[in-house]
Amino acid sequence: MLIRSSIGYGAHMGAKIALFAAPRYVNTLVRSYKVLAIETSCDDSCVAILEHNKEGNKTKVLAQLKETLDSQKEGGIIPTRAHLHHQQKIAPLVQRALRETSSQGEIDLVCVTRGPGMPGSLSGGLDVAKGLAVAWNKPLVGVHHMLGHLLVPRMQSNGRAPQFPFVSLLVSGGHTLVVLSRSLNEHEILCDTIDIAIGDSLDKCARELGIRGNMIAKSMEAFINENLDDARSKEIFMILPKPLRNQNGRMNVQKFSFSPFLTAVKQSLAKDIALYTDREKRSMAFQVQESLFDHLITKLKLVIAMRPDIFSQVKHMVCSGGVGANKRLQQMLQTEFRNSFDEIYFPELSLCTDNAVMIGWAGIELYETLGLTTNLDVSPIKKWPLTEMLEVPGWICE
Repeated sequence: MLIRSSIGYGAHMGAKIALFAAPRYVNTLVRSYKVLAIETSCDDSCVAILEHNKEGNKTKVLAQLKETLDSQKEGGIIPTRAHLHHQQKIAPLVQRALRETSSQGEIDLVCVTRGPGMPGSLSGGLDVAKGLAVAWNKPLVGVHHMLGHLLVPRMQSNGRAPQFPFVSLLVSGGHTLVVLSRSLNEHEILCDTIDIAIGDSLDKCARELGIRGNMIAKSMEAFINENLDDARSKEIFMILPKPLRNQNGRMNVQKFSFSPFLTAVKQSLAKDIALYTDREKRSMAFQVQESLFDHLITKLKLVIAMRPDIFSQVKHMVCSGGVGANKRLQQMLQTEFRNSFDEIYFPELSLCTDNAVMIGWAGIELYETLGLTTNLDVSPIKKWPLTEMLEVPGWICE
């Protein structure tokens, strides 16, 4: 049986979509359905299968798989290697997820990251997703990567999910943004970075301090936490910057800047890093991490102070992205903003870093709330502002 439901409806306006209140058909006989989700925006090949119950708006993760490219020897991600990695890994991961959940022939919706990200990486996942949508004759939803990070806390089923309007601090290796979300498709960037992202800065500073690993910032956090007494000792005192403050010490620039920290770390090293003791390196790493997080918090406080019209209405904050998994950052945010928000949400560790669950959930919200699917002729989008999420070709409105 089909019934009418008055929710968002899309209509093409050139390359844009305008949303109107118009009827959409919903099959009331379907209480739950399965979603296959794929994420390949960078160096992680990710696949997930979700089961979404429409009646209770509850979503169960049936499978969550990931294969990460090992780039330790290269000291960074090489796009051609990442592309090859996805070509080799994504199809077997899909096959494994389907087998482990006995979901072959039961998928009702395919969701995949369309952008932003590295085109070669994105194409690896997008091509597989389009092929599956064709083979299964199922709808496809091409998801904005950052929307996934922003919305994933709303997948919670305990009634404590963030409600619109809410603000998000999105912190990763490629992005550092403060985003106001008034609705699913209405986002405003309140603060971004003028140079590099905080995760990129953490990685580069950690590398200068001799720290190695596939996820270098995470390795630095673990190195610091091995001995917090040594870390806090200030065995070597470092002079680290406070970016974007004017000469009078005021902080009236609503932007982040993280590249000065790398310069400061290089200038602080008086000898080859191999000649420093672990105690000395741990002390330097702690100071670097604290200074970067302090800059992040200082600018977020400024944004709140400069926009009382917004924050008087905002009760919830989300911190997501790979850097959002850092326990020290979570602690600092909870301490500094406990009086600014009723609730601060941190996705569980596996959902902070790039993952397919967040892509599946964002796809569900786009599909159910706005009635959106994606045309099969779309291509990856390297740069895709979150504020222009619907202003790209390829959207289909049911």
